Amino acid sequence: MPETNHPAAGAGKRPLEGVTVIETSSFLTGPFASMMLSDLGADVIKVEPPGGDGFRKFGHNRDGFGASWTNANRGKRSVVIDLKTEAGVARLKALIEHADVLVENWRPRVAVSLGLGQDVLAALNPRLVRLSINGFGDTGALANAPAFDSLIQGRTGIVAAEGRNGKPSVTPFNMVDKITGTFGAQAILAALYEREKTGKGTHVKLPMLDVMGYFNFPDMYQHRTFEGDTSAWKPPASQVLETSDGHVVISPANGAQMSKTLNAIDRPEWKADFKQMTDPVAMAEEFFRRVGEVVKLRDTAYWLERFESLDVPAAPVFSLDDYLNDAQVNHNRVFEFVPSPVGPIRTARYPATFDERRLPARFGPPSIGEHDAEIRGA
Repeated sequence: MPETNHPAAGAGKRPLEGVTVIETSSFLTGPFASMMLSDLGADVIKVEPPGGDGFRKFGHNRDGFGASWTNANRGKRSVVIDLKTEAGVARLKALIEHADVLVENWRPRVAVSLGLGQDVLAALNPRLVRLSINGFGDTGALANAPAFDSLIQGRTGIVAAEGRNGKPSVTPFNMVDKITGTFGAQAILAALYEREKTGKGTHVKLPMLDVMGYFNFPDMYQHRTFEGDTSAWKPPASQVLETSDGHVVISPANGAQMSKTLNAIDRPEWKADFKQMTDPVAMAEEFFRRVGEVVKLRDTAYWLERFESLDVPAAPVFSLDDYLNDAQVNHNRVFEFVPSPVGPIRTARYPATFDERRLPARFGPPSIGEHDAEIRGA
């Protein structure tokens, strides 16, 4: 049986202590899901090919550790297994046989070609929860098509909806990948709970295309919610307002807050105009247009103080570094540094607390094959 205990797991109980996860995935979807499981206490064993995960050096990096890879693979142990060989597949099976979860994001045909189809895995370990992340599902015309974050954005309406002035725009920062990974972790937790009742594992299939339909539908598809509705899609009014020296964000979510906003900008007489408008979308556009014309006359500090004093939901437009240094962020202890092979790295803790227990990163990212010797059977 492979050794799964790890002394660097950190003190304090975590909800998934005792759960073993084998991860064979690359890029961001699968690794992000299993990183979340690690933060929750699972022992995640990352299986890498000879030479390491091809995503390791991607983008901004230090000494071969890409920052994005590092941020999605901290808290894991690494073993090197060549799945192109029979011996390598046998070694992976030895790990899977005693694991609780397998996370992979191969294209649908890859697992079968490796001799790791679902029938094989279920027979090898009937209690295994298997998460398969892919782009479009395992059947249909796109089953084996390449799937990347921006491509899914293009197919799910995000690129069109994010555009302004007739120019489509991709939402940056791999939104689709991270959302898919989050749903992957959620689905694994549900499958583990089901296993407690049935004693059997299950195969969880998670297409990125389906994830974004579920995630985007509540608000982005309002105009297609009611049967027969053929309304044109309209982009929401911008809540970012220009000031004389920068920008602020306001978010009045109901009539009372909109009234307070008009009081804050000394235009209470406009309330009667807005009450007469029957189209809520047109009313919101006109509201932000008018408020924006007034807000641009004074500086950011004035408006933040003014809005706060009258209980108007408002916020500054922070840079990335502003956020890292924000007093509330520091109070919440969102970030901390942990050791890594390339020196201390900043990490974000798991955002939920459990009876006031915070779950910071357990340890940094592994070097290639760092844990081969300590994981028996690897």
